[in-house]
Amino acid sequence: MIILNKEINFKHIKHNLEDLEKTIFSKSLEDTKFIGRNIGTNISTGDVLLLSGDLGAGKTELVRYIVEGSGNNSFVRSPTFVLINNYIDKSNITHCDFYRINLNTEVDELGIEEYYDNSTVIIEWPEKIINNLPEDVIIVKIHFTDIENERKFMLYSTGIKSKTFISKLK
Repeated sequence: MIILNKEINFKHIKHNLEDLEKTIFSKSLEDTKFIGRNIGTNISTGDVLLLSGDLGAGKTELVRYIVEGSGNNSFVRSPTFVLINNYIDKSNITHCDFYRINLNTEVDELGIEEYYDNSTVIIEWPEKIINNLPEDVIIVKIHFTDIENERKFMLYSTGIKSKTFISKLK
């Protein structure tokens, strides 16, 4: 079964400073594991990763392998209903999923900014909190392709720190 134009109504996050640095194709779960683990081995406290993609694109699966690649042994589950999960182990990772946030909700009440300096923050559905993000972030836009199970990962930088981070990825 081939899924065509699944993203027809989905609009990826758009940051006014974003520069496309790298495009990676994943043809399988093993490819996605490699991508996630590669990102995970390079993350550090203070990094903010924004994962943008339609439902079923593989955002939470990517987070699972980022956490694994960081050396963190925490069990990764989607924070769709709780909004924020913290994985504390060798690395401190804050995983946010803002799919269920109502755009009229006071995003300030979430206190997401408190995490930016003390952990690696990974945000699914960042489109919902665009005004509460740091300036220098790593953006990963995940696209469906016309090939079954294939995803296109487009990595964008928005500053020097994120550009350097992406340049280290294999």
